[in-house]
Amino acid sequence: MELRPKLEFLKYHQGNVRGVAFSPVDRYLFCSGAYDGKLNIYSARKCRLLGSYPINTLSIARNINGVRFTADGRKILAATTARRLAVLDSETGEQILTYDNCVFNGRDRTGIAVDLQGSPHVAVATCVDGHGLCIFDLRMPLPAENVYNLHGSIIRDIVFIHDSWPWCKGHSALLTASVDGTSKVSTLDGYTLQSIDIGSAINSVAPTPEPFGSMADDGFYSLIMYGGEQLVSYVPEVGVQEHMKEHGSDPLWKIRYTSNGSSLFTACDKGVIRRYRRFPDHHEYVGELFHHSSDVEDIDISPYDECIHHFIQVITNNILPLFI
Repeated sequence: MELRPKLEFLKYHQGNVRGVAFSPVDRYLFCSGAYDGKLNIYSARKCRLLGSYPINTLSIARNINGVRFTADGRKILAATTARRLAVLDSETGEQILTYDNCVFNGRDRTGIAVDLQGSPHVAVATCVDGHGLCIFDLRMPLPAENVYNLHGSIIRDIVFIHDSWPWCKGHSALLTASVDGTSKVSTLDGYTLQSIDIGSAINSVAPTPEPFGSMADDGFYSLIMYGGEQLVSYVPEVGVQEHMKEHGSDPLWKIRYTSNGSSLFTACDKGVIRRYRRFPDHHEYVGELFHHSSDVEDIDISPYDECIHHFIQVITNNILPLFI
């Protein structure tokens, strides 16, 4: 029997929230970044604020438009509209390092990715013009590399994909999604391994979390799900397989699989969080988890899923609903 999740509202920001992320190591720790220039760290177990830390540029707080924990959970990355990437200690909130003039300064959420199976020192963000990538080695004071003109328009999302996927040849690779309707698999130095044309604007991308093909004996295809103007599934060497339209004309801003890949959650304009169940050859719409009057910018799920427990979504005001 599936229990109805408990809902808590956390009201600790004075500006629109743009990004949220759970720690990949601590099952209850998560953070949020907002247009009040503050990075907040919380305990989902206790539903309370642990600390609030301003991201400053010349003593002026700047708006935060993206957050992410590093793979080891020790640091938090925060991108700002001042084109700065700040690196903070996840325990103390101290700013360890800052990179200036290197990340995209758009008003919407900015893509940041870390390799959860690889080095905790590597991070990737959308670069200044929005069309390329900036690669960081967090042990170094300057960005390691810039990849320009990877896409013809703004890159909305970036993820690392497992080295088992057919294009990667034993090495981790980047998967990017752009509003120009294309998605690319590329190496860290910008070499394009695969280009996928979805045919409509993409805001978020979510590959199934298992190693590629590892669930084939159970009939499950490994696939990539895209969210934007449409919700589309793509199977390598087969092509686009599904178009799901429950969100209507409202664009999807974020999609996320649970850690075992059994459920998919989507967030869109007009504040609707929807859930889909994954079957061997299709996804089935389960229903709405939450409905709010404002748009939803970002969602994240705790590393152990806990039956949708500690599922959090960000709404474009100063409220964070937390499902426990």
